[in-house]
Amino acid sequence: MGRGNKRGGKKHKKNKNETYETKILRLKEDGQEYAQVTNCKGNCRFDVKCCDGKDRAAILCGAMRKKKFIGLRDIVLVSLRDFQDSVCDIIDSYDDNQSRKLKEEKHIPELFKLEEENPYDGEDDGGIEFSNDFPSSSEEEEELSNDIDLDDI
Repeated sequence: MGRGNKRGGKKHKKNKNETYETKILRLKEDGQEYAQVTNCKGNCRFDVKCCDGKDRAAILCGAMRKKKFIGLRDIVLVSLRDFQDSVCDIIDSYDDNQSRKLKEEKHIPELFKLEEENPYDGEDDGGIEFSNDFPSSSEEEEELSNDIDLDDI
């Protein structure tokens, strides 16, 4: 009879070693480049736009498979290949805070859009004015009587 374990099974033990510390910001070295994911193809393959202006096919390295999620428009660090210029390997990914910090420190160019711009966020309402004033009932009756001609009906 197991009476010592009163907390539970696998699900309790799964989160035991989790720590909430921020990852250090990894900067590019020789033979590496910052890139933004433009298309997710599947099977750990992506299309990326690198800082040098070239579009390349990127492959997620084996250490990151099944451990990191990389989505569309994420900023990643890629390792360039000497023998294939059109293919590179993704070796690190940055979250939103780290990518903002990279952009502030001018490591990545301004052409990379970090968040999707919403055209409806702007203050311009297209010249439409709204009011909360309710017209009185006599004004409504006058407008209706002026607009509708009973002879036309």
